[in-house]
Amino acid sequence: MIHSSRDGRFSRRAFITTTGVAAAACGLEAMTGPGIEARAGTVRDHLWLFTVPANTDFGSVQRRSLMTPAESGLYFDIPNLIIVQASAGESKYGRFELPFAQYAIALRPFKRIVWSVTGSGGINSEAETREVMKLARSTPNFTGIMLDDFFSSKKEGKKAVFTVEELGRIRQELKSIGTRLDILATYYTQLLDLDLSEYLKLIDVLTLWTWRSAEIPDIEKNLTRLDKVAPNTRKLLGCYMYDFDLRKSVAIPAMEQQCETGLRLLKQKRIEGMIFLSNTVADLGFESVEWTRNWIQKVGDAKV
Repeated sequence: MIHSSRDGRFSRRAFITTTGVAAAACGLEAMTGPGIEARAGTVRDHLWLFTVPANTDFGSVQRRSLMTPAESGLYFDIPNLIIVQASAGESKYGRFELPFAQYAIALRPFKRIVWSVTGSGGINSEAETREVMKLARSTPNFTGIMLDDFFSSKKEGKKAVFTVEELGRIRQELKSIGTRLDILATYYTQLLDLDLSEYLKLIDVLTLWTWRSAEIPDIEKNLTRLDKVAPNTRKLLGCYMYDFDLRKSVAIPAMEQQCETGLRLLKQKRIEGMIFLSNTVADLGFESVEWTRNWIQKVGDAKV
């Protein structure tokens, strides 16, 4: 179902997306014009969606979701997407299958795309890493790779999915491509007490996530702690719309506090942007989703 936006731009964006895919299917040169209008220096230009294969959070949410990454970007009017592979357990509900290039066609209207090398639950394979590197070389709006669930929260044993040396080789390969490509990593507040300094030197952007809604009031305090741990690393604030711990929508007061705190930190230049999670909860009628969508419409064109 097509939803109209506040100013009628959606139908034009939907046309661009549809014709781009159709052109590719016919062997024609695909359209690569902007699908989401996000002027530099606006709030919207700094907003991201954390997206996964459709319905892959069914095990946690226990409700069917049909929304794809591209559809969620259009629905929220957000220009930047992070594409994350499903975990082994989630894959029974869906996953991104090789080759990935076909998925990237529907993402051409977006401004920036980041693709996971380690996905949900830290899942990783050499074949998928190679495929992501192919996308990095061939996809104009590809701006980096994501290390989701990369770090272990255990104080003993293996610290991360890759060794420091393995991550270093990935970083060198990205540099060899010739354009600026970032390494992003998921960073939960539970990791703040761990020494991950050798890894953090190789990561460009940390995405700070507050797992429990009850801890949303601590966002700024935890960001301050993270700044001390990784002073030279850029930060994005991760925002859940669904509380996976309580298995329900984030309450509106908590969602408002999360978003307004993020907006203030963005204006203060303490973070580079905000990430909303995810497409798999966006079509289930949760009050936090509709509140967030309306909030983005209200603040998206404001200057930062």
